[in-house]
Amino acid sequence: MATLTASTQESLYRFLEKYGNTREERELLAFWGMHPNARFTRYTICYGLDCSKQEANRALMALVEAGVIDTNSCNGLIFYSLTKNEEKRRPVVELAALGWDQWLAMLRRIEHRDRLVRCPSLQD
Repeated sequence: MATLTASTQESLYRFLEKYGNTREERELLAFWGMHPNARFTRYTICYGLDCSKQEANRALMALVEAGVIDTNSCNGLIFYSLTKNEEKRRPVVELAALGWDQWLAMLRRIEHRDRLVRCPSLQD
């Protein structure tokens, strides 16, 4: 489990806020954090996630468009891998190093933010 400074925690939270808009995107970020040097086909990624193929595909395409996931073609197959861009790669790997309690605290913070966005009257 990683020990994080307050600024690192805030930086990771902002990264999740920007690139982890859905549960599926957050699962993909955790997936790539655990396998930062691997390449997988879309089928393999969808199989590994706990969601529908359509949801996994939507999340995968969002992260590709955001530049967090790279695509490579080999023998007619498209493979997906974590970006080589260190600015986007580092937070994904750091997220995977979080302890369960730290990860859960970030998710709770995001869920709280989402509730406030859906119901502004809770802000009072």
